[in-house]
Amino acid sequence: MPILNCNVTTCYYNKENHCCLEHIRVDGPGAVNSKGTECASFRELAFETSRNECSCTSAPETRLSVSCEATKCTFNRNHVCSADHIGIAGNGAKHAAGTCCASFEAE
Repeated sequence: MPILNCNVTTCYYNKENHCCLEHIRVDGPGAVNSKGTECASFRELAFETSRNECSCTSAPETRLSVSCEATKCTFNRNHVCSADHIGIAGNGAKHAAGTCCASFEAE
C-alpha cells in the first residue's frame, strides 16, 4: 500500500496531511497527466465543520489502498496503485475536480 501525503486541507478526510479513510479512489480513465486525475473520495469540509469533527476514529492513515482509474499511469496495476508513495494535491479544492494525483506518471 502506498504512503499517502495529501495537501487538500479543504477535504473532510484530511488530518495532518494524511487521510482518515482506509481506501481512496483516483479517477481519470483518460488522463495523460496529473491534471486529468482527481481524488474521487474527496468530500468538502463544510465551513461549520471543525477538524475535531472529522470522520477519523483513530490516527490518520499514512498507508492506504488506492484504487485507480488512471489506466495510462505507469503505477496502475489492474486498477490498483502500485506506487510506493503518492501525493494528492489541490489545496483549496471545493470539488473532486479541484484535486489531482500529483504522482501520476504517464506510461
